[in-house]
Amino acid sequence: MNSSFQVFTRRVRSDLKFQYRALRMAVDWVIAIYFVIPLLIVAGYHYYAWYMTPPAWLSGISIHTVATLFYILTWLGTLRYFVEEGDQLFLRQNERWFRHLSHLGYRYSVVLQGVTSLLATLLFLPLLVPVYSFSIAQVVCFWLVTYVVKLNIGLIRQLLALRFQRFLLWILRIVIFAIGVFVFQWLVVEIRDQLVYSWLVILILIGTFLLLTRTRLREKGTFFADVARERDARMRIVSLMLIRVMERKRKPTRRYPLLFSRSQRLLKGKGAGTGIAELLVKSYFRNGLQWRQSIQFVVVISGALFLLPGAIKILVWIVAAILLVFWRKSFCKDELTAPFLSLFPIKDPMKHQAIQTAIPILVLPAMMVISLVTGISLHTWWGPVVMMGATVPLTYGTSSVFTSWY
Repeated sequence: MNSSFQVFTRRVRSDLKFQYRALRMAVDWVIAIYFVIPLLIVAGYHYYAWYMTPPAWLSGISIHTVATLFYILTWLGTLRYFVEEGDQLFLRQNERWFRHLSHLGYRYSVVLQGVTSLLATLLFLPLLVPVYSFSIAQVVCFWLVTYVVKLNIGLIRQLLALRFQRFLLWILRIVIFAIGVFVFQWLVVEIRDQLVYSWLVILILIGTFLLLTRTRLREKGTFFADVARERDARMRIVSLMLIRVMERKRKPTRRYPLLFSRSQRLLKGKGAGTGIAELLVKSYFRNGLQWRQSIQFVVVISGALFLLPGAIKILVWIVAAILLVFWRKSFCKDELTAPFLSLFPIKDPMKHQAIQTAIPILVLPAMMVISLVTGISLHTWWGPVVMMGATVPLTYGTSSVFTSWY
């Protein structure tokens, strides 16, 4: 290689070829001919038909729902620098080449984020133009807002990951996500009502992006973090396809767990079923990943409840209970495959009994919060009381129905 630009172009071509081969693993010519192509034709026909004459049900989708979906889009993807682990042996010795390669990769990612944001905006044109009556200027403004917010959030997440770790980083991400949802919804509403203010906000966001870019590119000691991020971005498609076939590695647990550190008894009764149920309950509440994901699930469902109409709220409330039961059941069945349990002659009926006992306990805390939010979102004094009172019957009812088989 005679220049850093040639190194960059070679890595971009290599990445594109790798992603293409990964897609070919999932979509061969049979699937493309009999499924993908017909699906694209049908989707294209409906896209044109809905744009020309939108169906009545599209008007039931509020602009806040669309704003929430686009805000979730801003959290997808990452800004890449196309650095590799082997660069520390050769390319790092030439600081000018390495810096130029990183800057080229960063600029390429910035442009790519703009393309993905534009494609998402074009996909929602049947909603934005015929239903919400957006003009061309408003559509362009909507795309630019999504684009610059995506860039700012990507840089903020990278800077936070470089400065904080583990629990504090997780808390900061949740806070930023929760605040950003309402801010982004306000921006989208302003695009429809006050377009001039929206252009001003875009200019401000561009300024913050330039400031964050300067800060990020001047960070020191980020090589290994950039390598790990590049590896994750490169393997994203492959990891999605292999998620169901790869064996999950168990992370080491805390030596002194935060909850149930003294292993006190939780359930009354004797027998193997009760003992295994206690094991499942303690394993779940000692698993930081599980309750962090549960908090994220509760936050997302709670936010959706405030955006949906009244009748849909109850349906989402019931669906949330069903999803939690299946989630906890999957966790429990995975825990029952632990190597040390295979040392004991535990029969399937005992495992089934343990799952039926443990799952309502695991589902109830999250459902209590979701029920409270559902009641508050009904905007009545009796809403929280009724929904909280119905939580226990719903939890035990869904658990009984969906754990009736092992």
